[in-house]
Order: sequence, then C-alpha cells, then structure tokens
Amino acid sequence: MKQYIISSFISKLGGGNKAAVVFDDRGLSEKEMKTIAKKNNLSETAFISMKESSFPNFTIRYFTPEEEVDICGHAALASFYVLEQLGYFRGDKAYHLTKAGRLTVLKQEDVFLIQMKDPEVIGFADKDDIKRMTSLKEEDIIANMDGNISIISTGLKDAIIEVDSLRTLKNMSINKEEMISFCKRKDIVGAHVFSRETIEDDSDFSCRNFAPAVGIDEESATGTSNASLIYYVKAFANLEEERSSFNTELSFPKSSMDSANTQQGINPPLNEVSFKIEQGYFMDSPSNIFVYVQDGEKMQIFVGGRAETLECQELSY
Repeated sequence: MKQYIISSFISKLGGGNKAAVVFDDRGLSEKEMKTIAKKNNLSETAFISMKESSFPNFTIRYFTPEEEVDICGHAALASFYVLEQLGYFRGDKAYHLTKAGRLTVLKQEDVFLIQMKDPEVIGFADKDDIKRMTSLKEEDIIANMDGNISIISTGLKDAIIEVDSLRTLKNMSINKEEMISFCKRKDIVGAHVFSRETIEDDSDFSCRNFAPAVGIDEESATGTSNASLIYYVKAFANLEEERSSFNTELSFPKSSMDSANTQQGINPPLNEVSFKIEQGYFMDSPSNIFVYVQDGEKMQIFVGGRAETLECQELSY
C-alpha cells in the first residue's frame, strides 16, 4: 500500500504544508487509519478509498494525529494532485466524497480548486477570550461589525481574528493550554489570525493558523480556514474601520488577486471574486493559497493552489 508525502499550497519560494496521502486499496479500519495518522505526525493524513472510488467520484477521509475531521483543504489538494499524477484524475472536473458532503474539484493547468462546505456561522467569542489565549492586546484586535469575534466553518470550525498590522501578526504568540480549553469549550478546531497588511505586494491577506486542540500548534498553509476568512471578510468584517498603516478597502467583486492570477497564468474559472492569501512566512514555509468565491443564491467557495511530491513510501498492513 502506497503513501505519498505531498507539500500543498507551495509558492514560488517553496514552502507549503505537508500532508500524507494513503492509497487505501486494502480497506483499512478506522483504528488503523488513526494509527497511521498518529505515526505520520503530520497535521493531516488523507486516506483515499480505492475500493469505493472510481472517476469522477473519490471517497476520502481525513485524520489529524488526534482525530478524524470532515475535510481538510491542504490534504484534499494533496490527494487530487496525486490522483492526477497517477492518471486517476482525467479532464478538469471531479467530485470529492467526504464527511462534509459531495464537493466539486476543478483543475486549471497545474492548479487544483477544491470546493469547501457551505459557509456556516457557528457562534461568537469576545476580545477577552482572545486576550486570554494569545499575547494580543485589546488595541491589536479588530472585532466584527457587532464588536465580536466570529466563529465560522467551511468544513472545520475556526475563530476568525483580524489584527491591526503585519507586525502584530508576526510577533503574537499563543497560550497553548488556554487555547485548547477555549476550543474544547466552543467545540471548534482553532484560531485563524489575519492581517490586511501583507509581505507580498500582490497578496490580499497574511495569516497564521493555530490548532493545538487537535495536535497542531501552528500550520503553514490551510484551506478551510482561509475559505472561512474570505466569507468573514465579505459577510462580517468592519470595512469602515480606519487604518493608518495600510489600505483597508476591498473592492468587490474584484480584488488584487485577479491581476495577480493573470500574471501567473491562472484565470478565475468561476468568473467571480478571487484572492491570494499568504501563510507560513513566519514558519520559514512561505505558502500561497488562492480562494475563489462564486456569489449566487448561496455563496460557494473554492480553495486552490499548487503541490509537489516530496516522498513515496510503502506501508505494510
């Protein structure tokens, strides 16, 4: 049984986030999947059930070192990259059968776009919660229009926290035990912290992701949380908030990502809003995540990027 180690959401500087992809042609039990994921000790291990999959439908389960999750953006990207490399993904469209539902996967040149679960507001937190579990101060945190911190899911539940500057984002730290307690109390995965000030000129946001409650202190590239970030910005962010250090205006339905994508040979296939998000820069793993939004009767969000194979391994089970 083959296992592939893939780096997802790589940038021109390398980076990305490692995920393991297991081609399960044996029919592993859930216990065996958990054992493999714990041994891998990567943020996510994906298991493609070859017995339950045939093009264009692929059944995939996702495990952190601690538990199973409904979906994972970077492991989904890794899975479809491997499927395409081995000839299982043909054409430019397939379907992803997950615990989050049946989701669409698109391919454009060397970029895969993974549909996320429909956005859902799970609840809210307040600034005091954030101050207890991070080093952030009151003035660092930018609340939503109602003065709260939004908790959003597009497959995984995250507190979406905006901060006032890139410097604040870089210098912040977490209180691990307090964050684990908060996440368990709210029944969420972690915290996704972002700034509108960026390192790369053509990025729309810079972010960091923390999920110690599921065994991930910090993650260098994430899919679902960045989909939730974009939903938050469109639905809940306080766009009236003044900033002195950088331009906070977002133009809808077009963002800076559209021109950046054209320069990189990526045309938004949904003919809608597109964003480029940078992550992992403070972990020496610079990663680029592309998010495409299709507005309609209900918002559909696709998370995309590039990937590369790091290693192929043989598993004995």
